[in-house]
Amino acid sequence: MTKHSPYSTVFKTMVIGIVLTLVVSPQSYAQFTPGYVVSVTDGDDSYGNKSPRIAITDQGEVVVFWMRTGNEAFYLSRWDGQGFSSPSQIPFGGLNPNLWSGSLGPNFATGNGHMYVTFEVYGDAIYITHSGDNGLTWDDPVAAFVPPQGRRATIPTVAVDADGQPLVAYVNTNAQEGDAHYGLVRSSDFGASFSAEAWVNEIAAGEEVCECCNGDIAVSPNGDIYVAFRNNDANLRDIWVARSTDGGLSFSEAYDMDETDWVSGVCPSNGPHLLAEDGAVHAAFFSASSSWGSGVYFSSLDPLLGNVSSTLTLPPAQEESSQQNRPRIAGSGDTLGVVWQESYNGSLEIGMSFSTTGISGLGSDQGLLTELSGSQRYPDMLFHDGKFHVVYEDVSSGTVLYQAVHPGLVGMEEEQLSFSIFPNPVRDELNYQMMTQGPIELQIFDALSRSCGAYSGLTGSGTLNLNTLTPGFYHLRVHTENGETSVIRFIKE
Repeated sequence: MTKHSPYSTVFKTMVIGIVLTLVVSPQSYAQFTPGYVVSVTDGDDSYGNKSPRIAITDQGEVVVFWMRTGNEAFYLSRWDGQGFSSPSQIPFGGLNPNLWSGSLGPNFATGNGHMYVTFEVYGDAIYITHSGDNGLTWDDPVAAFVPPQGRRATIPTVAVDADGQPLVAYVNTNAQEGDAHYGLVRSSDFGASFSAEAWVNEIAAGEEVCECCNGDIAVSPNGDIYVAFRNNDANLRDIWVARSTDGGLSFSEAYDMDETDWVSGVCPSNGPHLLAEDGAVHAAFFSASSSWGSGVYFSSLDPLLGNVSSTLTLPPAQEESSQQNRPRIAGSGDTLGVVWQESYNGSLEIGMSFSTTGISGLGSDQGLLTELSGSQRYPDMLFHDGKFHVVYEDVSSGTVLYQAVHPGLVGMEEEQLSFSIFPNPVRDELNYQMMTQGPIELQIFDALSRSCGAYSGLTGSGTLNLNTLTPGFYHLRVHTENGETSVIRFIKE
């Protein structure tokens, strides 16, 4: 059912300009437009709002998972483009799961028609529950990992591979929460049983991890498994990424992603978030390094060469803000976004940095998604259908809030040619119109500069069929008979 709530209001006006006319040598800058704010439960706080997670099904359906404390419960709701469905409850079989804050667990993932929730019963086991019909029905929970006597397993996270099979990672400690390492188990029967534990951080410096920080799992398009975690090498708590090329059975590579060199004798209860794509693995994380300062940082790994980029500082959305923390990353190709929470005017707000030019554009365009009363915290985000989808806790309403964030380009001081395209964004058919004589050649490239189509001998006006393109940002390159070449960007929805 479609929800209409008092939160369905534009709280911050940011104008987006879509370039509809071809330009020569444009000077342009990225801008994002936060959509209206929606309460997932239409303002009803009886469902709780703890630690929301957002995911996309294989049918392109946006789903939100969250928890209720007190009378503990897990909930799921679906977005239909206008509002959210009534929440459905996910059973956990009479167990008593520990409900931590932020990314510490439980956690949720979906893929290839399957959904999974992983949670812990501290001192007992890491559990997982599975749905094989995109959340309509759920199996009884299964123990994914039972620690041996004298050990504890905590802070689970979950990811799903291309076949819909789950991977579960967690911190494995002794009874005093020392001697901590990161473990991972995987299933080949949709969560009915799990493999023996793989030691994720075995070749990272010091061979011990932060005992109370979450990790994150990302599955790359080629099937490689990446696990990010906060290491603990004699209190040096850098962010590392381990790589598995055998589906998570072993981890033969590990990379220090973090130049901030944060030394802390106190566990920060705060870990990284990953985005894995062909040719790049991106990490966003928090550090309170005395030399770099407390804030949100970003780095990338080239898995082919084994090179790690320099660590990038992401400024807060407002200069006067403090306590920037809890980053999450999403994107596709050159379109990247990072959200976080920061303290502004005495309350927590959700900030975001966004780029359509890859890593180089991050940190140059950031802003607050809202300026609601009270605090908003613990965001999560995905990128789908040409826009970012963000959820977060709202303390004042006691509900989960959702926003879509639309990236775009605004051109300045542009010299126009007599060529135009419409609509932009486009779904299936892109119309073009040329007011001058002479043939032109059109080429389409995706955000990674890969050719997606070429058209020659075009004159006048016509239509390009784009229904085979996946959603995202594209470049339309135009060559005129006079030798002029220029580019216009468009969004495929």
